Amino acid sequence: MQITKLGKKETAGMNHCSGFTLIELLVVAAIIGILLAIAIPNLLKARISANEANAMKSMQTLRDAEGEFYEQDLDSSGGRDYTSAIGDFSTDGTLRFPLRGGPFSEADALIDYTFETADTGITSGSGDSACADPKAGFCIASDFDGLQQKSTSNPNGGYQDFGWENSPVSVGVSGRRDYYIFSDGIIRCTLSSQQTSSSGQFEATKGTSGCD
Repeated sequence: MQITKLGKKETAGMNHCSGFTLIELLVVAAIIGILLAIAIPNLLKARISANEANAMKSMQTLRDAEGEFYEQDLDSSGGRDYTSAIGDFSTDGTLRFPLRGGPFSEADALIDYTFETADTGITSGSGDSACADPKAGFCIASDFDGLQQKSTSNPNGGYQDFGWENSPVSVGVSGRRDYYIFSDGIIRCTLSSQQTSSSGQFEATKGTSGCD
């Protein structure tokens, strides 16, 4: 049997393992840090822009729903009026259940169920934007205080005008603007004055300028 001895060079070559040096690892970590520093703010801006676009769409949906409620007298009040409530399956004369008496069908609803959980239940333009399930980072409030009712016997309808507001649940994180709309159909918006990560306070009003 012939035994072959490995030379010194061959043995050294087999024991040598290549890998990253500490300098190389630090360079890679620095590059990743730079990329994250660039990407994260852009991602946050993109999310805020998407949420605000959705908030404006919500205002349009509420405007169109109120218009249909008004023109078709869906609550059978005998005249044209608006409703002050988003409502639910058990409350008629609302945007979710406009017909009086039922039976309720989803096909009769003027808005979808996501508006229910995004509704704060606030009936004026003050208070935190806190709701059960925000709609793309925003909560909704009604603004019917001071509006004239056509019928005092109809607590949900009977209004000659309407007002709906939208505000971010976390200012600077889910959105930066508050929105407002009433029967003239123009969506109004203003930058929130609240601190970053604070709840929006529904600061847009009828007198606020229209969004660009």
